[in-house]
Amino acid sequence: MRYTNSHLEDWIEQLYRDINITRPEEINFERIAQALDILIVYNPETSFALRFNGMYTISLDSRKSRQEQWLDFAHEVCHDFRHMNDDKIMPKTWKRYLEFQANYFAYHFCIPTFMLRVMEIPRNKYDAAQVIAVAFKVPELFAMNRINMFFNKKRLII
Repeated sequence: MRYTNSHLEDWIEQLYRDINITRPEEINFERIAQALDILIVYNPETSFALRFNGMYTISLDSRKSRQEQWLDFAHEVCHDFRHMNDDKIMPKTWKRYLEFQANYFAYHFCIPTFMLRVMEIPRNKYDAAQVIAVAFKVPELFAMNRINMFFNKKRLII
């Protein structure tokens, strides 16, 4: 059987293709922000996203490493583009669900399936995580989690 993308994987692939990013080395969160009309600001506080008068802004924690900022950026993109809610009236369980969803989104946004599928990935997961971490500029643990997601889905299909 063949690997079938989820709706999320298709959405992310289309977004990247729309902004002419098709290879890992082209991924750069400032470039993505510019293409998507997102203002990035850096402050020594927890990262967050906000939308005001149709303008998207992502505030990234200036105390974090570039890799950590990239993960935060991806998480906040999910909130900006896929979640439209007023969290003042939102139940706590729904807030937790949206946070879980944004974390899951970040794995796919930082390491898009359409790019992952064309890479030569070592068979050993630890070696694969190192290769992917370098290629996509993410921490090894993050890459390992994403590899596990990818291989688990692949295994379910075969």
